[in-house]
Amino acid sequence: MSWWLEVYVPTFEHVNDKRRAGTAYADQPPSIFLTVNLKELSAAQRMDLLNEVDNARATLDAAYLRTVNGLVEALGGDAKAAVDLITVERKTSSARVGKDIAFAHSLAARHPLSFTALAGGRLNWLRADIIDRACSGLTEKNARAVDAAIHPRACDLSPGQLWSLLRTTILTIDPEGEAKRRAIAKKGRRVSVKPEPDGMATQLWHDSAENVLAVQDRIDTIARELASETDPRSMNELRADIMRDLLLGKYTSKTVAHVYVAGNASTILGLDDLPGTLRGYGAITAQQLREIAFSLQATWTGVLVDDGGYPKKMAEKKYRPSAALKEFVQLRDNTCTFPACYQVAHKTDYDHVRPWNRRGRTSSANGKCECRRHHRAKHSGRWRVRTGADGDTVWTSSVTRRSYSKKREPLVPVMAE
Repeated sequence: MSWWLEVYVPTFEHVNDKRRAGTAYADQPPSIFLTVNLKELSAAQRMDLLNEVDNARATLDAAYLRTVNGLVEALGGDAKAAVDLITVERKTSSARVGKDIAFAHSLAARHPLSFTALAGGRLNWLRADIIDRACSGLTEKNARAVDAAIHPRACDLSPGQLWSLLRTTILTIDPEGEAKRRAIAKKGRRVSVKPEPDGMATQLWHDSAENVLAVQDRIDTIARELASETDPRSMNELRADIMRDLLLGKYTSKTVAHVYVAGNASTILGLDDLPGTLRGYGAITAQQLREIAFSLQATWTGVLVDDGGYPKKMAEKKYRPSAALKEFVQLRDNTCTFPACYQVAHKTDYDHVRPWNRRGRTSSANGKCECRRHHRAKHSGRWRVRTGADGDTVWTSSVTRRSYSKKREPLVPVMAE
């Protein structure tokens, strides 16, 4: 079965013809015609169609950004004038238009490969924005170098994977500048309030990643301790109430917060400056790794890794994994192994890939980190899970028969020579 996905965008000549004929252009917007009966398509065919529509949306986004860039050029580079024109024409906010103009200019000047991938439907707006924001502190030369280094791989990564790749790549290309950028960024730490509808508000706290993750871990740990069948509050409600009560002094707890970092022993001892990894965030500098190691009451566990930075195997002869084995699997997987999930590993379940009652071993090779939702999804029969030849985790849908893999990330980044 085939379908037509037709995207109609009026040409310049067509628009002028309509205006000359006295027809308001506002009554002739671009249209997307989907000439197919969805009821006739299977789930797999609808997935194909979804991909086509999403790719077309990315192509239109790139066309919009190129047009925005072109308008600024036509106004002699006057971005403020362009903002005023677009806001009155498109009935939108100047803040939104200003961000679009800055994004369009940055993609064209600093990330040409990402811009091309967006235009080709291989990269969406979200991931292009992640690339732009991650490189915001780099010079144009280094930003282009990062852009070249991550493509074409970036087109096949989820947002979480892309962020991890960007952190490692930036540290590789500009290790000296990272310390300076981090010092500047730390001066921008702040707390602010954003009003919300229905009598609500959002408090925004911007601080170093290790501080934010430590506070979040403490709140999560207390929430899990307080959660019960008789408490009607959801976990999110519990987290909000706990943070409020802690800050207002209405609640005290001796719960200890944890952050998880990994790095080479030689780096921690100051013998080299290889980057480390902050779980739930990504690659960090050697300086930041040592700051966390020596400014907190840190407990370190030694793990042997191979030349690629991946942890080696270990196994046990019992159903429930020991604390050491569970920690090892968490270090290796870093997050839930479902391809689109990035729940941090220490908040996931250890699951046997081959079930224990079918002679599946309790081992690092047969164990995977799965958050509770995707642990249940696997056992529901909707997904089959296996380990690929390269160690990646492969999830296959029993509905569409399609397979998706989640690539392993090294425990510690390995710098190119």
